[in-house]
Amino acid sequence: MNTKGPTKGVQPPSENSQVDATTPDQQSAGEQDQESQGTQSGRGRRIGRPVKRAEKLKAVPTRCPTQIYTYLKGITPFLYPSLTDMFADMLTRFIAERPWEHGLHWRKPKTAMTLANGVTGKTGWEQVNIQLLPTLAQQVAATAEACGVSAAAFCYTAIFWWVQYIYPPEKMVPKK
Repeated sequence: MNTKGPTKGVQPPSENSQVDATTPDQQSAGEQDQESQGTQSGRGRRIGRPVKRAEKLKAVPTRCPTQIYTYLKGITPFLYPSLTDMFADMLTRFIAERPWEHGLHWRKPKTAMTLANGVTGKTGWEQVNIQLLPTLAQQVAATAEACGVSAAAFCYTAIFWWVQYIYPPEKMVPKK
């Protein structure tokens, strides 16, 4: 078997030929398609959920106890099409109702990891990146700044308010 010569039907690239056989128009269309579709694997296949929104979402990071986040993910299918929609409604209502003016205390989120005696461990809190439309994310940031708290504390307080007063477990789980 001849391994040094060219394979039948395949021409070796010359110095003047392009390595990629696509035209510039095809490349730019492919790049635009990739941007609109999201991340692709090494094999060129799309990874993740399909992009359905015209506008990109902005992440607002916070932390909350794992049990609360699990509860939110559990009740979401019964109330909203997605967790993103529930967070958007939650923060919109939180800003509109302004419960901090009626006695709700601001809650500061704890870290997700801790270091004790040189050993790292989990605290029972986890990172939650709330995906919001840029306009709502800006409104959250502005309201948090006006209230003198961080965006993370603002969002965690909204999550606490949502779980404690709007959709408490007693309301969501039927009594026996």
